[in-house]
Amino acid sequence: MTNASVIRRVWENQADYQADVLAEVAVAGDSAGELDATFEALGAVLGDLDVSSPDARLRTMREICRIAGRTAFRTVVDSPQWALWSGSGPGGDVHAEPGHPRIRDALVEGYLRGTDLWMAMHGAFLPLLGCGPVPAHPAAVHGLDRALVEGCALRQVGAEDLDVIERPTGPGASMQEWTLFAIGLEALAVEYFEIDPDWVPPVA
Repeated sequence: MTNASVIRRVWENQADYQADVLAEVAVAGDSAGELDATFEALGAVLGDLDVSSPDARLRTMREICRIAGRTAFRTVVDSPQWALWSGSGPGGDVHAEPGHPRIRDALVEGYLRGTDLWMAMHGAFLPLLGCGPVPAHPAAVHGLDRALVEGCALRQVGAEDLDVIERPTGPGASMQEWTLFAIGLEALAVEYFEIDPDWVPPVA
């Protein structure tokens, strides 16, 4: 169909068409493949988990945050879906009304869907490390990682120097590459989850 045959037949006008496109992008949840890419990148860590002591489990948790944070952040920043969703890239010149009910509802649905996916991933990792939510605020972490990665991705648009940050977190205090999101993810993990000192790894 040509543009002329679509407008005023399928959609009332171009803004109406753009609203439908943006709504589809917004509701997609993990359409960028962020979760799949993160699990793939974590393969090496998950294949050699050190859970021999509480300190080792804390180090493993931090390494998971470093790798997962780097992968998730880069997947979001590099995805065309994120450019459309945020309006910060090639899709930033669309004219659909930002307060359009379809777009607003789709943003909420997509955000909740993406948040549920990430909370499911948290739930899968915690038993492997023998840790759980801090009793003082067991549910407060819900959604914070999604808000954090999206905020960091927006910040990256105007500050590419935040892409890599060196920290002495490797073996023997060797330097490792972190993203700003991974540092924030680590801070959330340390704040909201705690290592169970009495946990015993299951027998394989």
